[in-house]
Amino acid sequence: MSPRNEEQNEAVKDERREQILSAALRAFASRGFAATKIGDIAARAGLSHGLVYHYFKSKEEIFHALLKRAMHTSTQTLIDIEAAPLPPVEKVRQAAKHILESIENFKDSAYYFLIVAHASVMENAAAEYKELLGSSAVSVQAMARILSAGQRSGEIRDGDAVGMAYTFFAALLGLALYKLSARDFKTPDPEILVNMVKK
Repeated sequence: MSPRNEEQNEAVKDERREQILSAALRAFASRGFAATKIGDIAARAGLSHGLVYHYFKSKEEIFHALLKRAMHTSTQTLIDIEAAPLPPVEKVRQAAKHILESIENFKDSAYYFLIVAHASVMENAAAEYKELLGSSAVSVQAMARILSAGQRSGEIRDGDAVGMAYTFFAALLGLALYKLSARDFKTPDPEILVNMVKK
């Protein structure tokens, strides 16, 4: 058997890293940050403690990587939708549809919502967590701008656009939590969320 080349080595490293992150995501979501130990993550991943430490220095570094991924994905989605050449109400529809489909089809999406919610209420949260969580304001602001544009065009009901944006995301968080806790849960039609803001 010939030795692996550099490209194959990198692929194995990426695979191991994803294995650890996937296991950690579920461990943090089910046990919380404080109660989760590296041993819990290693056991879920089917790896040794030493191998986990080879890829990450601490559980804090793992949590940071997960939080960073969650925040980047959600922020980029909203930025892309805001930039699309669509009427404001259609942008709201696309945002609701994209996020609900993600929650329905990829269980990890719901876990990421839980990780973000947990990080938001952590006592003595690390400065880098707070900095990442601050990027959630980018998503809220993008949605608020979409809603304000819709108010000006007469598509969106009058009211506090920022408050409406927070309510939109709070509803999605609640639905993600139901996806994890209710066995017979099915994500609702995106039009329910659209109708919360549509005139």
